[in-house]
Amino acid sequence: MSTPPSNLPSDDIPAARRQSPQSASAPTAARRRGRWVAVASSLVGAIALVGLGLWQRDRLSAQVNVIQAVILPLKSSANAAGDRSLPAANLPEPSTDSADPSPPEQLLNHRHYDTALPQDLVPLNSKSQIRLRPAAQAKVVAMIAKAKSEGVQLGIISGFRSLEDQQYLFFDVKAERGETSKTRAEVSAPPGYSEHHTGYAVDFIDESNPATHLEESFETTAAYQWLEQNAAFYNFEMSFPKDSASPLSYEPWHWRYVGDQESLELFYKE
Repeated sequence: MSTPPSNLPSDDIPAARRQSPQSASAPTAARRRGRWVAVASSLVGAIALVGLGLWQRDRLSAQVNVIQAVILPLKSSANAAGDRSLPAANLPEPSTDSADPSPPEQLLNHRHYDTALPQDLVPLNSKSQIRLRPAAQAKVVAMIAKAKSEGVQLGIISGFRSLEDQQYLFFDVKAERGETSKTRAEVSAPPGYSEHHTGYAVDFIDESNPATHLEESFETTAAYQWLEQNAAFYNFEMSFPKDSASPLSYEPWHWRYVGDQESLELFYKE
């Protein structure tokens, strides 16, 4: 039986086992120093990143402030000009030939009037389809009652008119009679320009003399004579009196209520 050799060649011993305890401790210390260096480098890098982030934040904030200082005034100017997509300096000039949505204040010598709302009107009485403003209705009822108590057959044939009513009375009748617009406007207002739209105007009649309804001959009736003497006591006045200088025809039957601030300002506004 052979005895194993006591001294093996150095090539047969693994490299890790060839080191002495002293020589093996040197790499361990080096690794520890390497770790500390890596940790320190990481900390330095992290601190650098934080500082860079804060610097970038301040820089971004400054940029935002600059942008706001430049953009917001432009945006405000564009909004004021009605176009948010363009700076004020590049906005087009407003068109001067665009249609005005508001109707002319006067047309063919007639003044424009807003049409009374249905809820602002009341019937003349329970059996009538004629509607008026409450203040005017109360006075008309009182006038008719007073006149009839004196033997005068005062009545009314027309009160509030809608735009559709006036459309027929102006355009359709004009076409039926072959009248020009100016000729028709002498006796009938265009739609939107009749006092009847207000609910304050009425056409009186003499119920005992139908042939005079809506005719100048109404001035010969007892009903007209009664109106001349008494209408002012009820805050009614003739809208189109006889006047040679007026372009509008004389209408002795057409009267309007001017007994409160609203009606007065409505008919006498400049």
